[in-house]
Amino acid sequence: MDEAQKIVVKAVVHSVEQANPTLRTLLELHLKGTTGQGFELAYTDPTKFKEAISKLFGEYSARLLEMLIISYFRENLGMKGEFNSLEELVKHLKEVYG
Repeated sequence: MDEAQKIVVKAVVHSVEQANPTLRTLLELHLKGTTGQGFELAYTDPTKFKEAISKLFGEYSARLLEMLIISYFRENLGMKGEFNSLEELVKHLKEVYG
């Protein structure tokens, strides 16, 4: 797992726990069961990650989690820029980290 992927996974875990700490295990099991990946899916395929979240919790909750993840980067890592989606954020990270 490269550095950018580690940061995204940390942001996802933090955001899930911020939304509802009891859902972390449920969400990780759902992701592994339906996609074969855990939270790293947010980095490797953010669209598929959001689709899996939507199937479990609904579209609104998936968008809320996405916004919490983006906020994590702004607040904790001082990331500048207007990112309106997880896909845009991950694309930027891949450009920065190579």
